[in-house]
Amino acid sequence: MSLAVLLVPATRLAAAADSSSRAGSLRTSLAYHWPIKPFKSTHPIRGAFGDPRLVSNGEPFGWTGPQESAGHSFHNGIDIVAAPGTPVYPVVSGWVARAKTGEIVVNTYDGRAFQYYHLNKARAVKLGRRVVADRTVLGWIRSTYQHVHFAEIDGHVVHNPLAPGHLEPYHDRTRPVATELYVDDGPVPSPVAGRSIGPGDVVAVAADDPPSITLPGEWSSSAQVPALVEWRLFHGGTRTPWKVAVDFRKTLPPPRDFWEVYGSGTYQNSPTFDHIYHGMAGRYLFRLHIHPSRLHPGSYQLAVRVTDIRGHRSTSWWPLEIAG
Repeated sequence: MSLAVLLVPATRLAAAADSSSRAGSLRTSLAYHWPIKPFKSTHPIRGAFGDPRLVSNGEPFGWTGPQESAGHSFHNGIDIVAAPGTPVYPVVSGWVARAKTGEIVVNTYDGRAFQYYHLNKARAVKLGRRVVADRTVLGWIRSTYQHVHFAEIDGHVVHNPLAPGHLEPYHDRTRPVATELYVDDGPVPSPVAGRSIGPGDVVAVAADDPPSITLPGEWSSSAQVPALVEWRLFHGGTRTPWKVAVDFRKTLPPPRDFWEVYGSGTYQNSPTFDHIYHGMAGRYLFRLHIHPSRLHPGSYQLAVRVTDIRGHRSTSWWPLEIAG
C-alpha cells in the first residue's frame, strides 16, 4: 500500500493567541530579567531554544541527516543579540560555579544554574565568587559572536528561558507557519508533490517562526523554530486527535531523538557545509510519523498546527491521497 500525495499551497488559518500572550508576563518565584541592559526590555534573539545545531563534514549544501552530519544537538538556550563589549550580568544572584575562557556558569540558591557563553577572554569574575543579579559584571560580549548564549538549567533539566514566568519581559507578536511537505528520503529531501509514498517513508513539514525583533546585519533573514508542532488527519467524517511532532515549550527532547524530531535536510541559520553560507536562513524540517501503511486507502486532509512560546499559532492544510 502506498500514499500518493498531491501538494497545493497551504491554507493558513491563524488562531488567536492563548491567554499567556494576552495576559503578558507572569510573575513567579522563578522569574528574572534580561542579562544585559536595559534589564526590563525585550532584546533581539538570534538562536531559539531547540534550534538544530549541526557540525558538517564538508558535505554539499543542504546535505544533512544521520549519516551525513558529524555532530548534532538541540540548542539548549537562547542567543541574545548585543553589541561587542556589552556587559553581561547575572539574572539571579548566586556564585560562580564555572569560569572558563568565554564561559561563566552561575549556580543559584534555589538549585538552578545559568549559562552565560561567548564572553571576552578576560574574565570579570573568578570561580567561587558571589554575584548579585543586575549588579555584578560577569564579562563582556565577544566581538566574534555579537551575542550571549543564555541557558537555564533546573536541577538536571534544561528549561526554556522564554517560557512564561521565567525571562521577563518578553514580547512577541509574530506568528509561526508551516510552509511545505517533504519526504524524508535522504540527505536532500524530496517535495511530496507528484509522488507516491510507501509504507517506510516519513513525511516531514517545513516550519519556522520569525524573530520577535528584526535582527541586524547578516542575520536579518534568520528564522527560528516554533515552540510546538502538531498534526492531525481528517478522513470522511472522522479525524485523529492532534499528535505532537515536537514540543520545546518547557524543555528539550532527549539528545538521541534529534533525528526523530528533525528531518534530513534540516540546517540552522548561516549554515556551514563546504563553506559558511553567511546570512542564509535556516530550514527546519519536522518529522510527522504519519505511518501510511496503517491508513485505509482514500482521500485525507492533513492539518499542521505550529505555535510559538507565547501561544501565537497558525494551521496549514494539505490534501493526502492514500493509494491502495
